[in-house]
Amino acid sequence: MIPVIRRSNILAACCALALATAAAPASLLAQVAGPMQPPASTKFPAPPPPAKPEPPTLPPDEIIRRFAAKEDQMALAIRDYTFQKDVRIQEIGPDNKPAGQLEIVTQLRIAPDGKLYEKPVSRQPSTLHYLDLQRGDSDLLAVAPMFPLTTAQLPKYIITYGGKQPLDELSAYYFTIKPRALERTHAYFSGVVWVDTQDLVIVKTMGKWVTETGDVTASSLPFTVFETYRQQVGGNLWFPAYSRSDETFEAGGAHVPIRVIVKWSDFTPQSNAPSADSPATVHPPQ
Repeated sequence: MIPVIRRSNILAACCALALATAAAPASLLAQVAGPMQPPASTKFPAPPPPAKPEPPTLPPDEIIRRFAAKEDQMALAIRDYTFQKDVRIQEIGPDNKPAGQLEIVTQLRIAPDGKLYEKPVSRQPSTLHYLDLQRGDSDLLAVAPMFPLTTAQLPKYIITYGGKQPLDELSAYYFTIKPRALERTHAYFSGVVWVDTQDLVIVKTMGKWVTETGDVTASSLPFTVFETYRQQVGGNLWFPAYSRSDETFEAGGAHVPIRVIVKWSDFTPQSNAPSADSPATVHPPQ
């Protein structure tokens, strides 16, 4: 279970990774093929609707309109910030702890024209046994839209109110999201979003990106469903802060449990941008 944190810490948007793989030594494969079991994929969809959903204080259509307006605001505001992205690819051992890892840290900026600029900051030596990630692969790490449910995107989705749920000290409405139609060249979000009942802003998402040809995956890696938390930055802005997906990787007939964790931090306003609060600490899943 991924713990939900306090209002000042509510966290973190789906991202796709394009990575290369290579065969592992036979001795290592033998170890994986033994006691190691593939973990369950990130749960999806979630949560099951209650028998009688508690009615919201506002009509669902009005809540949708308001959280989409907040998405518009944040999609524009984030262009005034620089921030850091930490991507960790992990192979999970029998004790459910990382048995190998690659970590890449980059500094990002979204230009006024919407283009993403990514500057390498650090890359830790890889301890992965099965995944062979090349030196230039940081250029292949790409994020999906951080705010997929802007006002302009609403007509493309069927959005259904599911009820109300507690999220730590927050109370949240949740909505299921389904594309009205699929396209071959454009990906759409499919999943669940949680909306804070007080601020009417999305604080958590869980889902995947789909096209006419199927789920969007990260090259030959099987990550599809991501559970993503946001954090409060600069007052009423809620930017992505933590995202995770668990899957298995086929290597020589063995099932290797793998995980990707993405953290966004150090949101810093550029010149003429509004002041930002310090990002809260992210509490990763146990």
